[in-house]
Amino acid sequence: MKVLVSTCESQGKRKNDFCYVPEGELVRLGMECDGGKPDDSCGCSRSMVGMTCAKGTTTMKVVEMPAMTPALLKDELLASLISSGWAKPGDTGGAKWAKEDAGQLIRIANGFLVGDIVEKRGRSIQVRTK
Repeated sequence: MKVLVSTCESQGKRKNDFCYVPEGELVRLGMECDGGKPDDSCGCSRSMVGMTCAKGTTTMKVVEMPAMTPALLKDELLASLISSGWAKPGDTGGAKWAKEDAGQLIRIANGFLVGDIVEKRGRSIQVRTK
């Protein structure tokens, strides 16, 4: 299954790039400020969040993870939401959120080729030009 992971590849292409997520860690969509812009000082509109470290990165890579399934991705997301304080164990709302986000991440990853380096620009995720 295709998934998005953190990468440092192409870091520095934009002057406001950052990567605080270990290379290869699964990433998820994060919370965004109201009215945030991709190039503002916050960075929430141009980054994704590491599922384990809960830190941000502006560069992600599409990879094939043969052992990953939609159910496993949902479980990883739920664990991430719980460990970062966004959900509580046994919370049906958190499980629903994780399932919806897993579906969204799968759709996003399937829109690209394995090996593509992508970036988030507001509500868009696009291939980063070389």
